[in-house]
Amino acid sequence: MLALVCAVTLVGSIPWASAGTVAEIVKNPAAFDQKTVTVGGTVEEINSRTSRRGNPYTTFRLSDQGETVKVFTFGTPAIKDGERVEVRGVFQQVKHVGAYTFHDEIDASSVSPAR
Repeated sequence: MLALVCAVTLVGSIPWASAGTVAEIVKNPAAFDQKTVTVGGTVEEINSRTSRRGNPYTTFRLSDQGETVKVFTFGTPAIKDGERVEVRGVFQQVKHVGAYTFHDEIDASSVSPAR
């Protein structure tokens, strides 16, 4: 019984927001700040690079119904401009990385073909 109570408490404390569309995030970014989101859209402006420390990463814009949100993910997912994908990750209104500051971006844990 104690394990069940602990599991329910843990699940209830996970920051989660089920954003159905990119437009929902764009229209109310504060509601999704620091929350895990899953959204679909079309890949635009894909850019794969390697950091100074040798870590590959990819950035792109996820577009849906005229709205776009920036996406960052480690690695080089097998995606291309114009492809429909589903992105899951944490949306952050402001993210500081060293001397850099990023705004309104999904830090993606997965990028997969849209279902």
